[in-house]
Amino acid sequence: MPDSSVLIIGGGVAGLSAALELARFDVESDVLDSAPFAGGHAISFSCKATDECVRCGACLAEDRLHEAVATPGIRILPSSRIQSVVRSNGGFNAAVRCGPQFVDPNRCTGCGACLEACPVKGAVQRGPSPFNRPPYAIDPDRCLRTSGEDCRLCMEACPESAVSFDPTDSELTLTPDAVILATGFQAFDPRDKPYGYGDIEDVITNLDLERMLRTEGRLIRPSNGHAPRSIAFVQCVGSRDDRLGHLWCSRVCCGSALRMARRLRHQDPDLEVSVFYIDIQTFGRDFGANGVQWRDGVRFVRALPADAIPTEGGLVRVTYFDPGKEAVADLDVDMLVLSVGITPGEDLVKTAALFGLQPGPDGFLKAPSPPESVPVPGVSAAGTAMGPMSITDAIKSATAAAWRTLQHLGRV
Repeated sequence: MPDSSVLIIGGGVAGLSAALELARFDVESDVLDSAPFAGGHAISFSCKATDECVRCGACLAEDRLHEAVATPGIRILPSSRIQSVVRSNGGFNAAVRCGPQFVDPNRCTGCGACLEACPVKGAVQRGPSPFNRPPYAIDPDRCLRTSGEDCRLCMEACPESAVSFDPTDSELTLTPDAVILATGFQAFDPRDKPYGYGDIEDVITNLDLERMLRTEGRLIRPSNGHAPRSIAFVQCVGSRDDRLGHLWCSRVCCGSALRMARRLRHQDPDLEVSVFYIDIQTFGRDFGANGVQWRDGVRFVRALPADAIPTEGGLVRVTYFDPGKEAVADLDVDMLVLSVGITPGEDLVKTAALFGLQPGPDGFLKAPSPPESVPVPGVSAAGTAMGPMSITDAIKSATAAAWRTLQHLGRV
């Protein structure tokens, strides 16, 4: 029988990977996730394979969630946040607040009747993965019922009686022997950038594009639902920006944009793709060889646009300084994709402080040095809580954190 337990704060790919590694040694874990669905950002990523795998890592997130849901000893607690923690008997005593779960995971079959019946867009949310449990959730900030109106449409539509509005917030007291902080990242919000995000329908972020391709399977213009004839990517939006104090590279945006461009052109060879960039970062062992191939058919402009405005013809006009012509130039495209940077998670500072940890100057937790050391005994960090990294690197980081935890517990 298991005689050790670990609290993992964050249910993204790093948190799930750490839980799976611990389970191999019969160590139980509670995985907290502030979102209604586990899997983090990566669970919404689309596969970028064309006629062959390009190692984007999107499938790894799906695999980790699938395995974690099916593994005994791993309990995933969605819509949950840690409130306080104290040392207790060599371990921890943690107070956790769990948001109401209006859809019973034991009853819901994922039929989608609640989503079809709901009159308010976004009030019923579908999980990005078929392995989310439950596969649907209700957003109390948008739901008519939780806002005081007498709406029962989702309840009446559910054939399994899985929807109930009786649940309220609950509190749990957990007594883990160790803790892993895997709080993930927050995508930079580009609304204050001069690119029209939030005002121009056909200006989206790379994460919006990931979700679009995952749900729709193809590229469509938000403004009219048609396939675009041209698209441009703007790199380093919110990264490597001295004015923001974000001096770091997000490490994954260049590779992601090139993989995405290749997939889009594979689906539509006539699609015109442009990439505005500072320089192309080549993280990953396979990037150097594949990067040249991924550039085929893509126009590269080594400049960042000054702004983007809508045209009378319904296009997005991008204004930039053309380094080749040494003059200001315009490019009209159907869609503009902003590759937004990885920034520290919104709860990282508060959560780290509960355990006596303080992020570094860039806002991320510093990696222990040497790697086997832990600044606070029994507490480890994993994934993008420590800085920008790819899905595969987040998994490696989680494995390392799990092993530090197992060493602390005396299990290895």
